[in-house]
Amino acid sequence: MQSEEETYSTMFNSLKHPVRRKILRMLSEKPRNFSEMLEALGISSSHLTYHLENLGELVRKIEDGKYKLSTVGEAAVTTMSKVEEPPKATEPKHFQTPSIKWKYFSVAIMVGLIILATVSYIYYQSSNQSATEYAPLADIVKKGALLQSQYTLTFDNKGNVVNLDEIWYCVIYIPYDNSTLNLSLTINSISSPFYVPIIVQKGDAFHAENGNSPMIWSLNASISGEYQVQLASKGSYTISLVGPIRAEYMSINGTDTVLFYGIPTVVLPENLDCSMSLSLTHDGNRSPFGVTH
Repeated sequence: MQSEEETYSTMFNSLKHPVRRKILRMLSEKPRNFSEMLEALGISSSHLTYHLENLGELVRKIEDGKYKLSTVGEAAVTTMSKVEEPPKATEPKHFQTPSIKWKYFSVAIMVGLIILATVSYIYYQSSNQSATEYAPLADIVKKGALLQSQYTLTFDNKGNVVNLDEIWYCVIYIPYDNSTLNLSLTINSISSPFYVPIIVQKGDAFHAENGNSPMIWSLNASISGEYQVQLASKGSYTISLVGPIRAEYMSINGTDTVLFYGIPTVVLPENLDCSMSLSLTHDGNRSPFGVTH
């Protein structure tokens, strides 16, 4: 019995010789006798005997006189098949030429520049539109108006004595058409059956050409609540918690002159304590507005 080292040595020596490789291939197909191998190989009997002896434990002789591969011989044939197996065809790799890469790169840059130019144009148009719409706000701010995103009116006449420090009316300037005026009323106390006369007038009631500004929305509120007033056009609006603002005139030297602004038709309840928060939305977003009072 050969040692492991001798077996490997025999295997590799056998695989080096073409005749021995042929013998192993023939025997891998089926067992063969000496004469069959001699005829197939076309060598002398002494040469065949020599090669069979050198194959050692790779082949063995069975009872009917035929030669057969041993387990080691089968392993040797497997090794041969792996070595002699032709390499598998592989798909050729397609490399992009620098010119094609450059074309793709150029197209990407052009697309990026177009997108950047489009965004810049939209931003420029939007900025110009905003500047145009907010220009009147800048003008009224210069005249002393406050730029607000929210403003609160309050009224408290405890014992029918009006607190003159509180602001119960204002004039707002709205920069957008189709805006929504949001009113949030909180009534802390009120003497039943009286109410809070909330009024929205078109224009500046204190500088109306004919002395009066038309009411576009009104509500006699006896409880707290949230209200929305749709304003179709931009411009000035007068908001009041004590009824419409009207001008009272008197004739001076034949000329009608405004004597004062007031609310002569409204009788306010005693102990009225309320406040109302104002905000503006346009296209679903909060919008600033100018406030004077």
